[in-house]
Amino acid sequence: MSSSELPPTPARSPTWLGRLWAWRRDVSLQQLYANTAKLFSGHAVSAFVGLGTIWFATAGLGVWQFGILTALLSFTSLVGNTLKFSTWEAVVKYGADDLSRSDAEALRRLVAFNTLLDVGTALVSLLVCGGLAYVILPLIKVPGEYLPFALFMSLSAFFTVSATPVGVLRLFDRFGLLAITEPIGPIVRLGLCALFYYLGWSIWAFGAAYLISSAIDRLLTVWLGWRELRQRDMVPGWRHVWARHTEGHPGLWKFVLANNGRTSLGVITKQSDDLIVAAFAGPTGAALWRIAKQVSSVLTGPARIFVISVFPQLARLWSARSYRSFRRLVVRSSVTSTVGALLVVAAFAALGPFLLHLFFHKASQHQFLDAYLPALLLMISRVATVLMSPFGPALTAMGRAVRNLKLALMLAMISVPMLLVLTWQFGLIGAALSRIVAETLTAVVFGWTVMKAVNARVRSEESPPAPESARSAAIGS
Repeated sequence: MSSSELPPTPARSPTWLGRLWAWRRDVSLQQLYANTAKLFSGHAVSAFVGLGTIWFATAGLGVWQFGILTALLSFTSLVGNTLKFSTWEAVVKYGADDLSRSDAEALRRLVAFNTLLDVGTALVSLLVCGGLAYVILPLIKVPGEYLPFALFMSLSAFFTVSATPVGVLRLFDRFGLLAITEPIGPIVRLGLCALFYYLGWSIWAFGAAYLISSAIDRLLTVWLGWRELRQRDMVPGWRHVWARHTEGHPGLWKFVLANNGRTSLGVITKQSDDLIVAAFAGPTGAALWRIAKQVSSVLTGPARIFVISVFPQLARLWSARSYRSFRRLVVRSSVTSTVGALLVVAAFAALGPFLLHLFFHKASQHQFLDAYLPALLLMISRVATVLMSPFGPALTAMGRAVRNLKLALMLAMISVPMLLVLTWQFGLIGAALSRIVAETLTAVVFGWTVMKAVNARVRSEESPPAPESARSAAIGS
């Protein structure tokens, strides 16, 4: 047989690594990572600056007083984030529909409605934190003499709520502005903490540094969001405050209430660990736990940013009934981000002790090396967080807010008791182990739910329509 008569060599199927590399040409994935990179550039600066702030705060206050400051900030953050509505998601989901219909009046009503929710929950959070300050101090092993300081720090709850202007900026793809503004608050906090460290001032000054920086961060975000609306002639007026906000927005109240329940349960599940650790390990344990969480934020930050970046794209794809593209974006974004997270964990496992010693040796005489193992375990749990980062927004984009709430409730009923028991028995290590189990379980449950729903839509699209005769026979029967 001549060479020209030889059968063609079958093409080798690409390896999984080759298929993964081929995803770089996915336009939706490119846009997602472009938006994520814009936001992450700001987050990376914020994370590094946050470590510098901790250095000055621990050097100026000592581990014990820094633990008190950390525990009180965790309490106010827990209250504020539990009570607030996730209004940015409502702005993006319903605002996208308003823009597609060119209905500026509906968008103005939507912004007014969500702004009222933001302001109302901020005031309620402030009152709740002030009212519970006396109760919370004994639970986190803080002496009663710190009650005036706890009341002072309750003001920070007011600055946890500014979601509507953030939603406006995300709706109009102004991710670059968000990236630029994110480090401003942390940089102000770092500068103030450095100043108060050199002046030798008390815990009140460091608490004021956190309050001032939070206020600047929130006010700047609000100004940018309203400036964007003003440039597009979409600023709501007083008539929109008293208008019927659900007009043109069917299911709006159901959406925001279900989302509030879901986000509140998520906050209780993921942020209650600060207070639980403080209750069992005291202010010193709270300080070490804060260090571990700050280190692991190298992954939690990108996961949070991924949620922010992917939701507008998923909302648009689902609204356009592009179910296959929707599924493709969910799967590819989850896989690629998880590969990156695993590489980061491997690097920290090898270099973590060296980095902690290098950064904190002057401030703590090696004490913060005790945060290495909890930080490593937390980073392992964050791999599951990164894996599931597209699934929560996918359920929200589908309009499954109630299903999202039910899943969050089920997971909270499992993870919070487990966190209590393991922290009580094993301290910081137990708290970190509970996070691994909780995040893995969450990833599995949400992933299975999303993929089942999306696959059903894809199959319904692919199934051929029934012949006319068959439909007539079915009707006749």
